[in-house]
Amino acid sequence: MNFLNLRIKFVFSAFIFSSLLATVEAQIIDKIIAVVDSGVILSSDVKTRLNDLTMQAESRGNEIEVNDELRQQVVERLILEQAQLEVAKRGGLQIDDARVNETLQQIAKNRETDLPGLKNLIESEGKNFTIFREQIRRELIISAIRDREVRSQIRISDAELERFMDTPAGQISTAPELLLSQIVVGLPNRPSPEAVQQAEKKAIQIRSALLQGAPFGQMAARYSDAPEAGQGGDLGWRNILELNPVFADALNEAKKNTLIGPIQSPGGFHLIAVRDRRGDQSVVVTEYKTRHILIKPDAVLSLEKAKELAQNIRREITSGADFADLARRFSEDPLSAAKGGDLGWVRADQLVPGFVNVMTRLPLNTLSELTRSRFGFHLIEVSETRESDISEEQMKNRARRILTERKFLQELDSWLRQVRADAFVELKS
Repeated sequence: MNFLNLRIKFVFSAFIFSSLLATVEAQIIDKIIAVVDSGVILSSDVKTRLNDLTMQAESRGNEIEVNDELRQQVVERLILEQAQLEVAKRGGLQIDDARVNETLQQIAKNRETDLPGLKNLIESEGKNFTIFREQIRRELIISAIRDREVRSQIRISDAELERFMDTPAGQISTAPELLLSQIVVGLPNRPSPEAVQQAEKKAIQIRSALLQGAPFGQMAARYSDAPEAGQGGDLGWRNILELNPVFADALNEAKKNTLIGPIQSPGGFHLIAVRDRRGDQSVVVTEYKTRHILIKPDAVLSLEKAKELAQNIRREITSGADFADLARRFSEDPLSAAKGGDLGWVRADQLVPGFVNVMTRLPLNTLSELTRSRFGFHLIEVSETRESDISEEQMKNRARRILTERKFLQELDSWLRQVRADAFVELKS
C-alpha cells in the first residue's frame, strides 16, 4: 500500500514537472528584448514590426534584407515609442474604446467598408485584428502626448504670420488644396520597355474598373503599390503648389469627384481621385449679431434648479424686464455678461451645436425658448444677420497651420531626444 502510494506520488510529481517544463517552454518563446521604465518590448513586437516592413516593401515590388542592423533600428524605434507611452502613462493620458472605435470606423470608411469588413481585410492580410486594434490605440496615445507636450506649447505671433505670408512659401499657403487618394502601379528601378508597358496596361485596367463603379478604397488596398494603400489610398488634403509639377499641372483644373490619370512618374503610373477641393474662391458665411443669458448647473445649483431659474428669467423678459440688465445679473458667461449678454457678430462654426441649431433658425428680435447645450441653459436673441467674406481669415488660418506644423516638427525632434535620454532602458541579451 505504501509502495502504491509512493508510485502514485512519483507519477503525479512527474506530471507536474513535465507541465512546468511545457509552461517554461511556452513562456520563453516570447522573451523580453528591452525594459523601458515600467514597460517591456518583446521579441514578438520586433518580429511583428519586421514583418510589417517586409510586407510594405513587397507591396511596392521591393525587397528588404532583415539583418542585425535593421533589427536594431526596429528595436530602437520601439524603445522610443514605449518611452512616449510611459510619459503618457505618468501624465494620466488614456484613449478609451470609443475613440479607438471611431478611428477604426474612419479607417474602414477610407477603405470603403465597415468595421466587420475591416476586420476581414486585416485578417486576410495575415494580421491579428486584436493586435491591429491595440496598435491603433498606441498610435493615438503617442499622437495625443505629442500634442499635449509639444504642439500645445507652440505660439505664432501676428507679426510672424504676416512676414510668412509675404514670402513665396506663404503664397503657397493661399493656393487651392485638394483632398486626394491615389493608386500607384509601381515600376522597378531602370524598368524595361516591356515592364513600363505592362504597368501602364494594368493602370488602364484599374481605371476602367473604377469608372465602372469599383470602390476606390478597395481597389487601392488590393492593387496599389503606394505606402498609403492600407488606408484606401488616402493622401489627405494636399496643397496644389506643393505637389510634384507632373501632378500639379494635371490637377490644376480638376473638379471635385473626378478621376485623373494614369500619370507616369519615375515611381510608376498614378491614378488620382480628387475627392474634394477648397481655397479656389471667396468663402462667404452668415454672421449673426447675438446676445444670450447662460445659466449653468453646478454643485450648488442642480440641473432642475438651473432650468427653473432660466425659465423664471425668460418670464421676466417676456413681461418687459430688460434683457441686458438680467444678463449682467444672472448670466454665467462672464465675457458677455459684462456687456449685457452681447456676443457681437458670431458664426455657426464658432459655437456649440445646441446653441447653433437655435440661433440659425430664430426670427430676428425674438426671444428663444429655453435652449440647452453642454454648457447649460441659454436664452438667445438675434438682432441682425449679414453675409461676410472670410477668405482672408481662411488663408491666414491655413498659413498659421503650416507655420505651426513646421515648428511642431522642429520641437518634436528635440522633445523626442529628451524623452529617450530620460527613459530608463535596459537591453536584455
